Amino acid sequence: MSTTSPARSKVRPAAVFSAVAAALSLPMALLVPLWITAGRMLFGIQGNLVVIFAATVGPLMAILMLLSAARITVAAARRPRFGAPLRTSFLLLGLWLAGGAFGFLVPDVGGEPGRDGSVMSALVGAEAAGFSAALANPVGILTLGLTAALLVVSVRDDRRA
Repeated sequence: MSTTSPARSKVRPAAVFSAVAAALSLPMALLVPLWITAGRMLFGIQGNLVVIFAATVGPLMAILMLLSAARITVAAARRPRFGAPLRTSFLLLGLWLAGGAFGFLVPDVGGEPGRDGSVMSALVGAEAAGFSAALANPVGILTLGLTAALLVVSVRDDRRA
């Protein structure tokens, strides 16, 4: 008696990436704004921007990212294989990288002496503070732009699923 095993479906890297991106979208929707708002505190930097970001940018990004992540997760669950569309997955990855870079670069001032600067200047040295400040604005704008784009794309993806 001959038995044949069922055909195994080949797991593609793109499918794994899409599933991981969709699964991480909710926790990252909280971690990225938290990193941008208060990540500098992990490196002993605490200035006025922590409070300002906690009242403005942090909640705004958290709300927009949570709305997007909820739509992405619901749409991913409706698909035959759990996962976000590939373009949405890359958009998520880009947003996470930009948000991580922004939290790394944004300088903070107004704290106690020796407790200002950016994560980059804390790790590399005070001479990197100018470079860090110069890059923080464009990376911050990119982060907010990607957040808005993700919300639009997640609404479209949810309607298509």
